[in-house]
Amino acid sequence: MVVVVALLAGAVFVYGRIQLEAADTGSESPTVVTVTPGESLDQLATSLENKGLIKSALFFSAYARIRGVQLHAGGYQMDSAMAASEIIKVLEGPRYCAPVTFVIPEGFTIDQIAERIAATKGLDITKADYLAALTQSGYTATFLSIRPAGDTSLEGFLFPATYVVPDCATAHQVVQQQLDAFKGNIAPKLPSSPTRAYDDLITASIIQAEARFAADFPLVASVVNNRLAAHMDLQIDAIVMYGLHLSGEPMSTADEGINTPYNSYLNPGLPPTPIDSPGLATLGGTLAPASTSYLFYVTDACGHNHYSVTEAVHEQQVSQYEASC
Repeated sequence: MVVVVALLAGAVFVYGRIQLEAADTGSESPTVVTVTPGESLDQLATSLENKGLIKSALFFSAYARIRGVQLHAGGYQMDSAMAASEIIKVLEGPRYCAPVTFVIPEGFTIDQIAERIAATKGLDITKADYLAALTQSGYTATFLSIRPAGDTSLEGFLFPATYVVPDCATAHQVVQQQLDAFKGNIAPKLPSSPTRAYDDLITASIIQAEARFAADFPLVASVVNNRLAAHMDLQIDAIVMYGLHLSGEPMSTADEGINTPYNSYLNPGLPPTPIDSPGLATLGGTLAPASTSYLFYVTDACGHNHYSVTEAVHEQQVSQYEASC
């Protein structure tokens, strides 16, 4: 009798070992299993068996209890080629975060970036979350030292690009990734002088807002430089509208009279910060401006700029091009 019991026990043990082996040879793409809040081991084991990831829900559940598994809600990536012990290691490790892609176009402001990220499917980051992260500390970004004392704005430093981030990323982590992209793309091209570097970044952001075509980048840069050299107000609508949190909107006469630090009709010099996120091409136009005597330009309805030296010619061009190509 003892021998029979021993044989039965041995058979059960061997059978159990077999049931805890990999269910299959695996698939080309792993399966992401979501553990829901409050889900029990038995429920999870049944789900794993139904998905073909384990051989036996009964034996897996019993084995998991022996191992003392504690389930945590989230997604976990596994494959049918995994034995029960490997699946348990996955369940005990960090949850799987699926990649999420979003695009930040050149010329986006902080507000527009925040809205784009909040609208990105798969990311659990609200606009308020992102804007709050911009005020936090702990970023690795030594190039931020080019800002004047007291300036804490990250406008202009959030590099426009296509980003791939884990869906579990925090707003702080997303901002750090954008700053890292600035470090790798824009920062190496800026002058060594902090003041000059920040002025160039501000100018590049103005060019980004004022020129649609690459051929215009160095020409707009020349207008900005010429007006600054002549101690003329820049009188650029995009700067004014940024200060009113209305970037991209046409400026009205009433807007022109509202005195903010960004009103380039009422305040001399460059605005206090960049007004958007410039790209590499616009920075290139800033660093290599055209040599001209232009002091004015008007943008036609097709996005092409027309330049002039005198205000009289400028007014003529406004009448000629503002509503047409």
